[in-house]
Amino acid sequence: MNSKIIIATTLIALVGAGSAFAQEGTQDFPAAQLLSSKSRADVKAELATAQRNGTLVTYTEASPAAAPASAMTRTQVVAELREAQRLGLVGVSNEGEYRIATLAEQASIRAAGLRAISSNVALSPR
Repeated sequence: MNSKIIIATTLIALVGAGSAFAQEGTQDFPAAQLLSSKSRADVKAELATAQRNGTLVTYTEASPAAAPASAMTRTQVVAELREAQRLGLVGVSNEGEYRIATLAEQASIRAAGLRAISSNVALSPR
């Protein structure tokens, strides 16, 4: 009885292994359009224009995403930081908790930054 089970199991395993290799090793991909409507000179001209304008961005597989440019000046950032420090929003308390600014405090921080831009002078350190 045991020999019949072993033989049957072996035959099923061999048939299953044989069918795993029965598929052909090629894949069917849709035909890619390899022809371009632009000439080599057109492509080179576009490349030169993009390089001149500074709009050419090249990424490789390992390139990080481009960092967005800040719309705030250094003076504005420093003024907003000092206002947040004055309000006690920067840093960690003894319990390791952060304090979140209220809407009024956020408005005060933003106003400090805008004042710094208009006066072009950052607030003096305390």
